Amino acid sequence: MVTGGETIAAGGLRAGSAKPIDDRQGSPAWRDERAAVALVLLVAAALFLPGLPAPFLFDDFADVVDNAAAQPATFLGELPGTVRPLLKASYAANAWAHGPWAPGYRAVNLALHLVATILVWRLMRRTLAGEGAVGRRAAVLAAAVWAFHPLAVESVTRVSGRSAALSGVLALAACLLATSTRPAGTAQAMAVGLAALLAPLARETALVLPAALLLWQLTLAPRERARAVMTRHVPVWIGTGMAATVIALLPRHRELASFGLRASAPLDTLRTNVFAIPEMLSLLVRPWAVSIDPAGPVVAPWLSSPTALRVVALLVAAAAVAVLRRRSPVAAFAVGWTLLWLLPSNSMILRLDPVGVRPLYLASLGPALCVGLGAARLARLGWRPARLVTVAAGTILVALAGMTAAASRRACDPVAEWRHAVRLAPCRARPHVGLGMEYLRAGRLAEAELELSTALDLAPWLVTARCALEGVRIDRAVRGRAPHGGDG
Repeated sequence: MVTGGETIAAGGLRAGSAKPIDDRQGSPAWRDERAAVALVLLVAAALFLPGLPAPFLFDDFADVVDNAAAQPATFLGELPGTVRPLLKASYAANAWAHGPWAPGYRAVNLALHLVATILVWRLMRRTLAGEGAVGRRAAVLAAAVWAFHPLAVESVTRVSGRSAALSGVLALAACLLATSTRPAGTAQAMAVGLAALLAPLARETALVLPAALLLWQLTLAPRERARAVMTRHVPVWIGTGMAATVIALLPRHRELASFGLRASAPLDTLRTNVFAIPEMLSLLVRPWAVSIDPAGPVVAPWLSSPTALRVVALLVAAAAVAVLRRRSPVAAFAVGWTLLWLLPSNSMILRLDPVGVRPLYLASLGPALCVGLGAARLARLGWRPARLVTVAAGTILVALAGMTAAASRRACDPVAEWRHAVRLAPCRARPHVGLGMEYLRAGRLAEAELELSTALDLAPWLVTARCALEGVRIDRAVRGRAPHGGDG
Protein backbone atom coordinates (compact mmCIF):
# COMPACT_ATOMS: atom_id res chain seq x y z
CA MET A 1 0.00 0.00 0.00
CA VAL A 2 1.18 3.53 -0.76
CA THR A 3 0.44 6.01 1.98
CA GLY A 4 0.08 9.75 1.67
CA GLY A 5 3.53 10.33 3.13
CA GLU A 6 5.05 8.22 0.36
CA THR A 7 3.91 10.34 -2.56
CA ILE A 8 6.35 12.51 -4.48
CA ALA A 9 4.71 15.68 -3.30
CA ALA A 10 4.94 14.67 0.33
CA GLY A 11 8.52 13.53 -0.03
CA GLY A 12 8.50 9.80 -0.50
CA LEU A 13 9.99 7.85 -3.37
CA ARG A 14 10.55 4.60 -1.55
CA ALA A 15 12.21 1.43 -2.69
CA GLY A 16 9.95 -1.17 -4.22
CA SER A 17 9.70 -3.89 -6.76
CA ALA A 18 8.59 -3.49 -10.34
CA LYS A 19 5.32 -5.18 -9.47
CA PRO A 20 2.40 -2.92 -10.43
CA ILE A 21 0.57 -1.31 -7.55
CA ASP A 22 -3.14 -1.37 -6.96
CA ASP A 23 -4.24 1.80 -8.74
CA ARG A 24 -7.87 0.98 -9.20
CA GLN A 25 -10.18 3.92 -8.78
CA GLY A 26 -10.83 4.49 -5.09
CA SER A 27 -7.80 2.52 -3.83
CA PRO A 28 -5.34 4.24 -1.47
CA ALA A 29 -2.66 4.27 -4.19
CA TRP A 30 -5.09 5.84 -6.65
CA ARG A 31 -6.10 8.55 -4.16
CA ASP A 32 -2.51 9.34 -3.16
CA GLU A 33 -1.30 9.62 -6.73
CA ARG A 34 -4.06 12.01 -7.69
CA ALA A 35 -3.56 14.02 -4.53
CA ALA A 36 0.09 14.44 -5.53
CA VAL A 37 -0.91 15.57 -9.02
CA ALA A 38 -3.43 18.03 -7.57
CA LEU A 39 -0.70 19.48 -5.37
CA VAL A 40 1.59 19.87 -8.38
CA LEU A 41 -1.17 21.75 -10.21
CA LEU A 42 -1.84 24.03 -7.25
CA VAL A 43 1.83 24.87 -6.85
CA ALA A 44 2.23 25.46 -10.59
CA ALA A 45 -0.75 27.83 -10.59
CA ALA A 46 0.64 29.71 -7.59
CA LEU A 47 4.02 30.15 -9.29
CA PHE A 48 2.53 31.95 -12.27
CA LEU A 49 -0.09 34.03 -10.47
CA PRO A 50 2.30 36.98 -9.79
CA GLY A 51 2.64 37.56 -13.52
CA LEU A 52 -1.08 37.63 -14.33
CA PRO A 53 -1.72 41.35 -13.54
CA ALA A 54 1.03 42.56 -15.90
CA PRO A 55 -0.04 44.76 -18.83
CA PHE A 56 0.66 43.91 -22.44
CA LEU A 57 4.42 43.87 -23.02
CA PHE A 58 6.91 43.62 -25.87
CA ASP A 59 5.61 41.41 -28.72
CA ASP A 60 2.09 41.38 -27.25
CA PHE A 61 1.27 44.58 -29.10
CA ALA A 62 2.33 43.44 -32.57
CA ASP A 63 1.02 39.89 -32.18
CA VAL A 64 -2.22 40.55 -30.29
CA VAL A 65 -3.32 44.09 -29.44
CA ASP A 66 -2.55 45.73 -32.80
CA ASN A 67 -3.02 42.62 -34.95
CA ALA A 68 -6.25 42.72 -36.95
CA ALA A 69 -6.17 38.93 -37.29
CA ALA A 70 -6.41 38.64 -33.49
CA GLN A 71 -9.60 40.73 -33.24
CA PRO A 72 -13.09 39.21 -33.48
CA ALA A 73 -14.45 41.77 -35.94
CA THR A 74 -11.62 41.38 -38.47
CA PHE A 75 -10.38 37.81 -37.85
CA LEU A 76 -12.12 36.18 -40.80
CA GLY A 77 -11.15 38.92 -43.25
CA GLU A 78 -7.50 38.75 -42.20
CA LEU A 79 -7.35 34.95 -42.09
CA PRO A 80 -5.84 34.42 -45.58
CA GLY A 81 -2.95 36.76 -44.79
CA THR A 82 -2.04 35.52 -41.34
CA VAL A 83 -0.06 32.65 -39.83
CA ARG A 84 -1.06 30.19 -37.09
CA PRO A 85 -4.80 30.66 -37.61
CA LEU A 86 -5.86 28.66 -34.54
CA LEU A 87 -3.65 30.82 -32.34
CA LYS A 88 -5.16 33.98 -33.78
CA ALA A 89 -8.64 32.55 -33.30
CA SER A 90 -7.89 32.00 -29.61
CA TYR A 91 -6.75 35.61 -29.26
CA ALA A 92 -9.89 36.79 -31.05
CA ALA A 93 -11.99 34.73 -28.63
CA ASN A 94 -10.26 36.43 -25.70
CA ALA A 95 -10.88 39.87 -27.21
CA TRP A 96 -14.55 39.00 -27.78
CA ALA A 97 -14.95 37.78 -24.19
CA HIS A 98 -13.34 40.67 -22.30
CA GLY A 99 -11.67 43.12 -24.68
CA PRO A 100 -8.01 44.18 -24.42
CA TRP A 101 -7.52 42.99 -20.83
CA ALA A 102 -4.11 41.33 -20.51
CA PRO A 103 -4.84 39.27 -17.35
CA GLY A 104 -7.66 37.50 -19.19
CA TYR A 105 -5.28 36.39 -21.93
CA ARG A 106 -2.75 35.18 -19.37
CA ALA A 107 -5.42 33.27 -17.46
CA VAL A 108 -6.05 31.25 -20.63
CA ASN A 109 -2.30 30.67 -21.00
CA LEU A 110 -2.11 29.42 -17.43
CA ALA A 111 -5.10 27.13 -17.92
CA LEU A 112 -3.42 25.66 -21.00
CA HIS A 113 -0.22 25.05 -19.04
CA LEU A 114 -2.11 23.26 -16.28
CA VAL A 115 -3.92 21.07 -18.79
CA ALA A 116 -0.58 20.36 -20.46
CA THR A 117 0.84 19.36 -17.06
CA ILE A 118 -1.94 16.80 -16.61
CA LEU A 119 -1.27 15.40 -20.08
CA VAL A 120 2.48 15.29 -19.40
CA TRP A 121 1.83 13.37 -16.20
CA ARG A 122 -0.37 10.90 -18.05
CA LEU A 123 2.31 10.42 -20.71
CA MET A 124 5.02 9.99 -18.06
CA ARG A 125 2.83 7.57 -16.11
CA ARG A 126 2.27 5.42 -19.18
CA THR A 127 5.94 5.55 -20.17
CA LEU A 128 7.24 4.65 -16.70
CA ALA A 129 4.61 1.98 -15.98
CA GLY A 130 7.26 -0.73 -16.28
CA GLU A 131 9.01 0.63 -13.20
CA GLY A 132 6.13 -0.45 -10.98
CA ALA A 133 5.12 1.48 -7.87
CA VAL A 134 8.06 3.86 -7.92
CA GLY A 135 7.40 4.53 -11.60
CA ARG A 136 4.00 6.01 -10.79
CA ARG A 137 5.50 8.36 -8.24
CA ALA A 138 8.43 9.15 -10.52
CA ALA A 139 5.91 10.18 -13.19
CA VAL A 140 4.51 12.80 -10.80
CA LEU A 141 8.05 14.01 -10.11
CA ALA A 142 8.83 14.27 -13.83
CA ALA A 143 5.60 16.20 -14.49
CA ALA A 144 6.42 18.58 -11.62
CA VAL A 145 9.95 19.21 -12.94
CA TRP A 146 8.47 20.02 -16.34
CA ALA A 147 5.69 22.23 -14.97
CA PHE A 148 7.89 24.18 -12.53
CA HIS A 149 10.76 24.93 -14.92
CA PRO A 150 11.32 28.65 -15.66
CA LEU A 151 11.16 27.85 -19.39
CA ALA A 152 7.37 27.76 -19.03
CA VAL A 153 7.23 31.44 -18.03
CA GLU A 154 7.64 32.44 -21.68
CA SER A 155 4.50 30.50 -22.64
CA VAL A 156 2.37 31.54 -19.66
CA THR A 157 3.16 35.13 -18.70
CA ARG A 158 3.85 36.32 -22.25
CA VAL A 159 0.51 36.74 -23.98
CA SER A 160 2.31 36.34 -27.31
CA GLY A 161 3.88 33.09 -26.07
CA ARG A 162 0.62 31.13 -26.16
CA SER A 163 1.51 29.23 -29.33
CA ALA A 164 3.73 26.73 -27.50
CA ALA A 165 1.15 25.92 -24.80
CA LEU A 166 -1.85 25.73 -27.15
CA SER A 167 -0.04 23.58 -29.68
CA GLY A 168 1.50 21.55 -26.86
CA VAL A 169 -1.86 20.63 -25.35
CA LEU A 170 -3.17 19.43 -28.71
CA ALA A 171 0.02 17.54 -29.58
CA LEU A 172 0.12 15.81 -26.19
CA ALA A 173 -3.56 14.90 -26.48
CA ALA A 174 -2.91 13.37 -29.90
CA CYS A 175 0.03 11.38 -28.55
CA LEU A 176 -1.88 10.09 -25.54
CA LEU A 177 -4.91 9.04 -27.58
CA ALA A 178 -2.83 7.46 -30.33
CA THR A 179 -0.76 5.42 -27.85
CA SER A 180 -3.72 4.27 -25.79
CA THR A 181 -3.80 0.61 -24.77
CA ARG A 182 -7.52 0.48 -25.44
CA PRO A 183 -8.74 -0.52 -28.91
CA ALA A 184 -9.19 2.59 -31.03
CA GLY A 185 -12.79 3.23 -32.00
CA THR A 186 -14.09 5.65 -34.58
CA ALA A 187 -14.56 8.47 -32.05
CA GLN A 188 -11.02 8.07 -30.71
CA ALA A 189 -9.52 8.00 -34.21
CA MET A 190 -11.42 11.16 -35.12
CA ALA A 191 -10.22 12.86 -31.93
CA VAL A 192 -6.61 11.92 -32.74
CA GLY A 193 -6.94 13.25 -36.28
CA LEU A 194 -8.57 16.49 -35.10
CA ALA A 195 -5.85 17.14 -32.51
CA ALA A 196 -3.16 16.37 -35.10
CA LEU A 197 -4.85 18.82 -37.49
CA LEU A 198 -5.22 21.66 -34.99
CA ALA A 199 -1.83 21.47 -33.25
CA PRO A 200 0.21 22.73 -36.26
CA LEU A 201 -2.34 25.49 -36.87
CA ALA A 202 -1.34 26.89 -33.48
CA ARG A 203 2.40 26.32 -33.99
CA GLU A 204 3.75 24.68 -37.12
CA THR A 205 6.46 22.74 -35.26
CA ALA A 206 3.72 20.22 -34.38
CA LEU A 207 4.05 18.86 -37.91
CA VAL A 208 6.60 16.44 -36.39
CA LEU A 209 3.77 14.56 -34.65
CA PRO A 210 3.90 11.58 -37.05
CA ALA A 211 7.65 11.25 -36.39
CA ALA A 212 7.04 11.44 -32.63
CA LEU A 213 4.47 8.66 -32.85
CA LEU A 214 6.85 6.59 -34.99
CA LEU A 215 9.52 7.08 -32.32
CA TRP A 216 7.09 5.73 -29.71
CA GLN A 217 6.30 2.78 -31.99
CA LEU A 218 9.99 1.92 -32.35
CA THR A 219 10.88 2.28 -28.66
CA LEU A 220 7.93 1.78 -26.31
CA ALA A 221 5.09 0.20 -28.24
CA PRO A 222 4.10 -3.42 -27.60
CA ARG A 223 4.32 -5.89 -30.43
CA GLU A 224 1.14 -5.71 -32.44
CA ARG A 225 -0.18 -6.54 -35.85
CA ALA A 226 0.21 -4.26 -38.83
CA ARG A 227 -3.49 -3.42 -38.77
CA ALA A 228 -3.25 -2.17 -35.19
CA VAL A 229 -0.16 -0.10 -36.05
CA MET A 230 -1.98 1.49 -38.96
CA THR A 231 -4.97 2.25 -36.75
CA ARG A 232 -2.69 4.26 -34.49
CA HIS A 233 -0.77 6.11 -37.20
CA VAL A 234 -3.22 6.84 -40.00
CA PRO A 235 -5.32 9.46 -38.12
CA VAL A 236 -2.15 11.33 -37.15
CA TRP A 237 -0.86 11.30 -40.71
CA ILE A 238 -4.19 12.46 -42.09
CA GLY A 239 -4.49 15.26 -39.53
CA THR A 240 -0.96 16.57 -39.98
CA GLY A 241 -1.24 16.20 -43.76
CA MET A 242 -4.33 18.40 -43.76
CA ALA A 243 -2.60 20.92 -41.50
CA ALA A 244 0.46 20.99 -43.76
CA THR A 245 -1.82 21.67 -46.73
CA VAL A 246 -3.51 24.58 -44.95
CA ILE A 247 -0.13 26.01 -43.93
CA ALA A 248 1.21 25.70 -47.47
CA LEU A 249 -1.85 27.51 -48.83
CA LEU A 250 -1.45 30.50 -46.51
CA PRO A 251 0.56 33.17 -48.39
CA ARG A 252 2.15 34.59 -45.23
CA HIS A 253 3.64 31.22 -44.30
CA ARG A 254 5.15 30.91 -47.77
CA GLU A 255 6.55 34.43 -47.55
CA LEU A 256 8.23 33.74 -44.20
CA ALA A 257 9.72 30.47 -45.41
CA SER A 258 10.96 32.15 -48.59
CA PHE A 259 12.49 35.00 -46.58
CA GLY A 260 14.29 32.56 -44.31
CA LEU A 261 15.77 30.70 -47.24
CA ARG A 262 16.82 33.90 -49.04
CA ALA A 263 18.27 35.67 -46.00
CA SER A 264 20.68 32.86 -45.21
CA ALA A 265 21.91 29.88 -47.20
CA PRO A 266 20.44 26.64 -45.77
CA LEU A 267 23.87 25.25 -44.92
CA ASP A 268 24.83 28.45 -43.11
CA THR A 269 21.57 28.31 -41.15
CA LEU A 270 22.23 24.67 -40.31
CA ARG A 271 25.69 25.56 -39.03
CA THR A 272 24.21 28.28 -36.84
CA ASN A 273 21.72 25.81 -35.41
CA VAL A 274 24.48 23.27 -34.73
CA PHE A 275 25.68 25.84 -32.20
CA ALA A 276 22.21 27.05 -31.17
CA ILE A 277 20.80 23.65 -30.14
CA PRO A 278 23.44 22.99 -27.42
CA GLU A 279 22.88 26.53 -26.11
CA MET A 280 19.14 25.88 -25.92
CA LEU A 281 19.57 22.50 -24.25
CA SER A 282 21.91 24.03 -21.70
CA LEU A 283 19.01 26.18 -20.45
CA LEU A 284 17.37 22.97 -19.20
CA VAL A 285 20.19 22.47 -16.69
CA ARG A 286 20.87 26.19 -16.20
CA PRO A 287 17.36 27.45 -15.42
CA TRP A 288 18.77 30.60 -13.83
CA ALA A 289 20.07 31.61 -17.29
CA VAL A 290 16.58 31.80 -18.85
CA SER A 291 15.91 35.42 -19.77
CA ILE A 292 13.90 37.62 -22.09
CA ASP A 293 16.86 37.76 -24.48
CA PRO A 294 18.91 34.55 -24.54
CA ALA A 295 22.40 35.00 -25.93
CA GLY A 296 22.84 33.88 -29.52
CA PRO A 297 25.50 31.32 -30.40
CA VAL A 298 29.06 32.19 -31.35
CA VAL A 299 29.33 30.37 -34.66
CA ALA A 300 32.57 28.94 -36.04
CA PRO A 301 33.32 27.79 -39.62
CA TRP A 302 32.29 24.32 -40.74
CA LEU A 303 35.87 23.05 -40.83
CA SER A 304 36.72 23.98 -37.25
CA SER A 305 37.06 21.93 -34.09
CA PRO A 306 34.17 23.68 -32.22
CA THR A 307 31.81 22.87 -35.10
CA ALA A 308 33.08 19.30 -35.43
CA LEU A 309 32.66 18.76 -31.69
CA ARG A 310 29.03 19.87 -31.75
CA VAL A 311 28.19 17.92 -34.89
CA VAL A 312 29.64 14.77 -33.33
CA ALA A 313 27.72 15.39 -30.11
CA LEU A 314 24.42 15.73 -31.98
CA LEU A 315 25.15 12.62 -34.07
CA VAL A 316 26.00 10.66 -30.93
CA ALA A 317 22.69 11.76 -29.37
CA ALA A 318 20.82 10.62 -32.47
CA ALA A 319 22.74 7.32 -32.53
CA ALA A 320 21.94 6.80 -28.85
CA VAL A 321 18.27 6.48 -29.76
CA ALA A 322 19.06 3.42 -31.90
CA VAL A 323 21.57 1.98 -29.41
CA LEU A 324 19.28 2.37 -26.39
CA ARG A 325 16.13 1.21 -28.16
CA ARG A 326 16.45 -2.34 -26.80
CA ARG A 327 18.47 -1.78 -23.64
CA SER A 328 16.60 1.25 -22.27
CA PRO A 329 13.62 2.14 -24.47
CA VAL A 330 12.43 4.88 -22.12
CA ALA A 331 15.79 6.66 -22.34
CA ALA A 332 15.80 6.21 -26.13
CA PHE A 333 12.33 7.73 -26.36
CA ALA A 334 13.36 10.67 -24.13
CA VAL A 335 16.44 11.53 -26.22
CA GLY A 336 14.62 11.11 -29.52
CA TRP A 337 11.64 13.17 -28.36
CA THR A 338 13.87 16.13 -27.44
CA LEU A 339 15.73 16.07 -30.76
CA LEU A 340 12.52 15.71 -32.78
CA TRP A 341 10.80 18.71 -31.22
CA LEU A 342 13.82 20.94 -31.79
CA LEU A 343 14.22 19.90 -35.42
CA PRO A 344 11.47 22.08 -37.01
CA SER A 345 12.65 25.34 -35.42
CA ASN A 346 16.40 24.70 -35.64
CA SER A 347 17.17 23.18 -39.00
CA MET A 348 17.75 24.90 -42.36
CA ILE A 349 15.26 27.81 -42.39
CA LEU A 350 16.53 30.99 -40.77
CA ARG A 351 15.12 32.21 -37.45
CA LEU A 352 16.20 35.69 -36.44
CA ASP A 353 16.77 34.45 -32.89
CA PRO A 354 18.14 30.91 -33.21
CA VAL A 355 18.37 30.42 -29.45
CA GLY A 356 14.74 30.46 -28.37
CA VAL A 357 12.83 29.38 -25.30
CA ARG A 358 9.45 28.47 -26.80
CA PRO A 359 10.71 25.48 -28.83
CA LEU A 360 11.84 23.95 -25.53
CA TYR A 361 8.30 23.84 -24.14
CA LEU A 362 7.61 20.35 -25.53
CA ALA A 363 11.25 19.38 -26.10
CA SER A 364 11.89 19.60 -22.35
CA LEU A 365 9.66 16.57 -21.77
CA GLY A 366 12.62 14.38 -22.71
CA PRO A 367 14.95 15.59 -19.92
CA ALA A 368 12.04 15.57 -17.43
CA LEU A 369 11.36 11.94 -18.37
CA CYS A 370 15.04 11.13 -17.80
CA VAL A 371 14.78 12.65 -14.33
CA GLY A 372 11.77 10.45 -13.58
CA LEU A 373 13.47 7.35 -14.97
CA GLY A 374 16.63 7.97 -12.96
CA ALA A 375 14.64 8.58 -9.80
CA ALA A 376 12.68 5.35 -10.25
CA ARG A 377 15.79 3.26 -10.91
CA LEU A 378 17.64 4.67 -7.90
CA ALA A 379 14.64 4.32 -5.61
CA ARG A 380 14.44 0.60 -6.37
CA LEU A 381 17.99 0.00 -5.11
CA GLY A 382 17.10 0.25 -1.45
CA TRP A 383 15.87 2.58 1.22
CA ARG A 384 19.04 4.68 1.36
CA PRO A 385 19.11 5.53 -2.36
CA ALA A 386 15.37 6.12 -2.13
CA ARG A 387 15.89 8.59 0.71
CA LEU A 388 18.61 10.33 -1.33
CA VAL A 389 16.24 10.56 -4.30
CA THR A 390 13.56 12.09 -2.10
CA VAL A 391 15.92 14.77 -0.78
CA ALA A 392 17.30 15.52 -4.25
CA ALA A 393 13.80 15.67 -5.78
CA GLY A 394 12.59 18.06 -3.12
CA THR A 395 15.64 20.29 -3.54
CA ILE A 396 15.27 20.42 -7.32
CA LEU A 397 11.57 21.21 -7.16
CA VAL A 398 12.01 23.96 -4.56
CA ALA A 399 14.83 25.53 -6.59
CA LEU A 400 12.84 25.44 -9.83
CA ALA A 401 9.75 26.82 -8.12
CA GLY A 402 11.73 29.70 -6.63
CA MET A 403 13.26 30.67 -9.97
CA THR A 404 9.91 30.44 -11.76
CA ALA A 405 8.14 32.55 -9.15
CA ALA A 406 10.87 35.20 -9.45
CA ALA A 407 10.59 35.14 -13.24
CA SER A 408 6.81 35.56 -13.00
CA ARG A 409 7.24 38.61 -10.79
CA ARG A 410 9.76 40.10 -13.22
CA ALA A 411 7.22 39.69 -16.01
CA CYS A 412 5.21 42.56 -14.50
CA ASP A 413 8.11 44.98 -14.91
CA PRO A 414 9.92 45.43 -18.26
CA VAL A 415 12.78 47.21 -16.51
CA ALA A 416 13.29 44.23 -14.21
CA GLU A 417 13.23 41.89 -17.20
CA TRP A 418 15.98 43.76 -19.00
CA ARG A 419 18.01 44.25 -15.83
CA HIS A 420 18.00 40.49 -15.41
CA ALA A 421 19.15 40.06 -19.02
CA VAL A 422 21.95 42.61 -18.48
CA ARG A 423 23.12 40.82 -15.32
CA LEU A 424 23.29 37.53 -17.21
CA ALA A 425 25.13 38.97 -20.21
CA PRO A 426 26.75 42.34 -19.35
CA CYS A 427 29.00 42.17 -22.43
CA ARG A 428 26.12 41.87 -24.91
CA ALA A 429 24.79 45.07 -26.42
CA ARG A 430 21.15 44.11 -27.00
CA PRO A 431 20.13 43.78 -23.32
CA HIS A 432 21.61 47.24 -22.67
CA VAL A 433 19.57 48.62 -25.57
CA GLY A 434 16.40 47.01 -24.24
CA LEU A 435 17.00 48.37 -20.74
CA GLY A 436 17.87 51.81 -22.08
CA MET A 437 14.68 51.93 -24.12
CA GLU A 438 12.59 51.03 -21.09
CA TYR A 439 14.32 53.73 -19.03
CA LEU A 440 13.60 56.19 -21.83
CA ARG A 441 9.90 55.27 -21.85
CA ALA A 442 9.83 55.76 -18.09
CA GLY A 443 11.48 59.18 -18.37
CA ARG A 444 14.61 58.05 -16.52
CA LEU A 445 16.92 59.86 -18.91
CA ALA A 446 20.23 59.60 -17.07
CA GLU A 447 19.91 55.82 -16.71
CA ALA A 448 18.73 55.50 -20.30
CA GLU A 449 21.76 57.44 -21.52
CA LEU A 450 24.11 55.25 -19.50
CA GLU A 451 22.68 51.97 -20.86
CA LEU A 452 22.51 53.17 -24.46
CA SER A 453 26.05 54.52 -24.30
CA THR A 454 27.22 51.17 -22.92
CA ALA A 455 25.47 49.41 -25.81
CA LEU A 456 27.29 51.65 -28.33
CA ASP A 457 30.60 51.00 -26.61
CA LEU A 458 29.99 47.27 -27.09
CA ALA A 459 28.53 47.53 -30.62
CA PRO A 460 29.14 50.95 -32.25
CA TRP A 461 27.18 49.96 -35.37
CA LEU A 462 23.82 49.65 -33.58
CA VAL A 463 21.61 52.23 -35.27
CA THR A 464 18.75 51.59 -32.82
CA ALA A 465 20.91 52.50 -29.83
CA ARG A 466 22.31 55.58 -31.56
CA CYS A 467 18.85 56.85 -32.51
CA ALA A 468 17.52 56.18 -29.00
CA LEU A 469 20.46 58.01 -27.47
CA GLU A 470 19.74 60.97 -29.69
CA GLY A 471 16.13 60.76 -28.49
CA VAL A 472 17.36 60.97 -24.89
CA ARG A 473 19.26 64.16 -25.66
CA ILE A 474 16.33 65.70 -27.52
CA ASP A 475 13.98 64.81 -24.66
CA ARG A 476 16.38 66.38 -22.18
CA ALA A 477 16.65 69.53 -24.26
CA VAL A 478 12.88 69.79 -24.55
CA ARG A 479 12.48 69.41 -20.83
CA GLY A 480 15.27 71.89 -20.22
CA ARG A 481 17.05 69.52 -17.84
CA ALA A 482 20.75 69.32 -17.18
CA PRO A 483 22.54 66.00 -17.65
CA HIS A 484 22.72 65.14 -13.96
CA GLY A 485 20.83 62.62 -11.86
CA GLY A 486 17.57 64.53 -11.59
CA ASP A 487 15.96 62.78 -14.55
CA GLY A 488 13.72 60.68 -12.35
